[in-house]
Amino acid sequence: MKDKVINIASNNDEYTLEIKERLINLLRKNGYDYCDGFSKHGELNITIGGDGAFLRGVRESNFSTIPFVGINTGTLGFYPEITPEKLEAFIFDYISGNYNINSMNLIESEVFSSEKSKKFYAVNDIILKRKDMKTIHMDVYIASNHLEKISGDGLIISSPLGSSAYNKSAGGSLVYPSLKTLQITPLSPIISNAYRCLDCSIIVPPEFEISIYPEGREDYHVALLADGTDIEYEELEHVHFRTSKKVIKRLSTGSFNYWNVIKDKFL
Repeated sequence: MKDKVINIASNNDEYTLEIKERLINLLRKNGYDYCDGFSKHGELNITIGGDGAFLRGVRESNFSTIPFVGINTGTLGFYPEITPEKLEAFIFDYISGNYNINSMNLIESEVFSSEKSKKFYAVNDIILKRKDMKTIHMDVYIASNHLEKISGDGLIISSPLGSSAYNKSAGGSLVYPSLKTLQITPLSPIISNAYRCLDCSIIVPPEFEISIYPEGREDYHVALLADGTDIEYEELEHVHFRTSKKVIKRLSTGSFNYWNVIKDKFL
């Protein structure tokens, strides 16, 4: 009988590599093999690092349906819930089946350019800015209804769990994960006699599509970043955003209390 495979994606700093070695030894003692990176034959994806390692692991697995869990060797650690001190307890709980699997809806973006379209996904957020970092003007539509023209540094489209990341730093609202909404948050919106736009975030229910049309000028080169990763595409004309039916699965060994996490991480 072949050993069961656990996928491991980790940062490369000294402390994280020490924790990775401890994890590998524990897995081998309990009849598991491991894969450095991602294997479709794995039964669990473990990331070691902080939130960045977790999000990178999800993206590099191409949003695998194999469950994810994170071991936190970073600073904030919103997604990775396992501390290095509790590695043994985690392995025991996993082998014993003492865990829950929760589904997380992704943000889906469909980028249109030159009569072509391509879909991209994100866990936390998708950001639109100009590549030269100058002021950008974008028309915002919700469910095909024109809302406003946002002028400023850009905007963030965030998921509920992503609402506590860049969105929060930009003045957006915290959203409870079960609501499955999208949030539009302007980045440094310009409010003057020349430009008028909302200076607050907008929370959109999952059945509504958000459409963004950047101003059509030849000197406009729009950057689109999904979970901090620069997305490559041909000249962007407009983008549709929606709550995707595509999900990733997150393994938790305890009851997830959102308010306790917020208090622990931010207050």
